Amino acid sequence: MTGMDLIRKYLIYWLVVILGRKQKETKWRPNQKQITLADLLLNPDDRRTKTEKMKEVDVSRKTFYRWMKDKRYIDYINEQLSQYTDGELPEVWRALINQCKRGNVAAMKEFFRLKGLYPDQKDLW
Repeated sequence: MTGMDLIRKYLIYWLVVILGRKQKETKWRPNQKQITLADLLLNPDDRRTKTEKMKEVDVSRKTFYRWMKDKRYIDYINEQLSQYTDGELPEVWRALINQCKRGNVAAMKEFFRLKGLYPDQKDLW
């Protein structure tokens, strides 16, 4: 192997290292408008239409639907939704238990199903 071959190999190695770092550094992140709109869309207490929420964030209909086709933005929204719903689980369980205590048979069945009781009947659900 000649000296030039070694230099080429060395340069190629460092280009791969540098480009690899660059790709890691440029991980997609939502911009502020995307974050704000996602928060508005996921807020169950906000009863406004999507159009009204887009107007508040100053996002056009075209931009909104382009974002909604972007897998990265959808993944971001789904991550936020998962965090929000995980935080609500204790309250949901309390509500289900309260319904069971009130004699709601459907709630009791759901409670037993969610708790994995009646394992011989799991396939029926």
